[in-house]
Amino acid sequence: MTRGSSRLAALALFAALAGCQEQLTAPAECPELCPGGQSRVFDIVITPLANTDSSYVGYVARNAAGALLVSNGLPASEDRAVYRFTARADSISVRDTLRGYTVDSALLALNVVARDTLVNNLKLYLYRIDPVVDANATFPAIDQQLVPAALIDSIAVPDSLGAGLVQKVLRGEDVQKIALPSGSGGVLAIGIAMAADQPTGVRLGASAAGTGATFVSYVTVDVPDTGSVRRQSVTRAPAFNTFVTSSPPVPDDLFLTVGGEPSARALLRFDLPEDIEDSATIVRATLELVPRSPMLGLPSDPPLLQAKALLADLGAKSPVTTDVRFIASDTLAVGSADTVRLDVTSIVRLWQAASERPEAMFLSLLPEAASFTRPVFGSTRSGTVGGPRLRITYLKPFPFENP
Repeated sequence: MTRGSSRLAALALFAALAGCQEQLTAPAECPELCPGGQSRVFDIVITPLANTDSSYVGYVARNAAGALLVSNGLPASEDRAVYRFTARADSISVRDTLRGYTVDSALLALNVVARDTLVNNLKLYLYRIDPVVDANATFPAIDQQLVPAALIDSIAVPDSLGAGLVQKVLRGEDVQKIALPSGSGGVLAIGIAMAADQPTGVRLGASAAGTGATFVSYVTVDVPDTGSVRRQSVTRAPAFNTFVTSSPPVPDDLFLTVGGEPSARALLRFDLPEDIEDSATIVRATLELVPRSPMLGLPSDPPLLQAKALLADLGAKSPVTTDVRFIASDTLAVGSADTVRLDVTSIVRLWQAASERPEAMFLSLLPEAASFTRPVFGSTRSGTVGGPRLRITYLKPFPFENP
């Protein structure tokens, strides 16, 4: 065989071998060796089981909330805050002896948790109110006590302050406005209102969050047996705090209420189709909620809507997960009536992976019982207002060809 014919034979053999090999950088050229068909993406919308989506009220009361609401003409709500401090004794122990004292000055401090910094000239007004105030207080009962004769003083909140401590020091004759005469029980209670350039609101610190108000008395103790005068401070924290609102939310059984005070939560129950439960790959799951009306609130302080997977379905008392992987949350747009969309992919994947877990989720609003926003969404019973929808995008198993 000549050199030329040998080269041709080698090229022919190489071509034959190459024709039976799959090219990894290009579409396969041997159909009998490669999977056939194409991946298909599906989109399905399912609704909660009829008449099983419900709201339950009474989880967190106003006096147990992490913040107190105060507002002036805010469309969302009209609110007043209340603090009742622990009793201040009329004597102090010095050298193992109880001795009377004189109050030289006093300080009242409040924590601003959140406010709308676009509103200027915010001023908080502190009034002395009935010291027996408790959780049964109503808006009319508190508001009628906030009169000029009961005014202690006001605190101007700097326009630049979004959150932080504000305080008022009382001296001289002003100390009498918070006087606690002997035999009176030594309890000071204050109600708080506000004013600003336009209707707005503010969230103040509360005992439940460790940010409650502070009442400090700076006193002088005369110790005659030694001829000395002791100067001390007596600090009191709130024994009770709450806020009252002029328009408490009244849940409607035809709708889903989330938030408010005492706080409401909504339970949604679903039933995934069998073909999704068995073998589908869930790409994305989105919960869609339709507001009954625009969601009012405090601009620049939007609340957080949160969905949690259930550990067991026990209705209103269902335990929920604390695993952050199965908790979905997003902010709500204040003033919007657009459909709310929440990514709950991890929760739906959990339903698919753990058959013993109920296919349900609890909705709540944060901060609970301490938000100006009180969203109400459609349910499976709400008629013209659409109910909740769960939109699932998924893949079916890849259709391999038989060899």
